[in-house]
Parts: sequence; structure tokens; C-alpha cells
Amino acid sequence: MSADAPDMVSIPRADLEALQAELRRLRQREGDRLAVTRMNADSEPSPDEPGRVFTRTDLAQAWGISG
Repeated sequence: MSADAPDMVSIPRADLEALQAELRRLRQREGDRLAVTRMNADSEPSPDEPGRVFTRTDLAQAWGISG
């Protein structure tokens, strides 16, 4: 890729690193927001299919654990 000198800019390294850190922070925050949205969507039972509550015994039996 070739760029003419008028198309190029120069910024101090500290500014570049600060911008990169801010971009990482914003991407992380957006990722967290999406994860929470998905968790909330998954936790709501469907009207057609009420949510099932599993007891410790149910889970132990499903995993083949004897207590």
C-alpha cells in the first residue's frame, strides 16, 4: 500500500497508545453489554415451554454422581 505524503499524519506514540487503550475499553464494554443482553434473553422462559428447575439430586443423577 502506498500513500502520498499529504495523506499521512504523524501523532505522538503516547497519543496513539491512549487511543488504542480507549478503543479496547469501548470494545470490552460493548462486549459486556452484548453478553448481558444474551444472558438475559436466555434466562427468560419461553411462553410455550416453562423453565425447569433442577434440584441437586437431578443434577447429580444427570452427571452420574452419587452422594
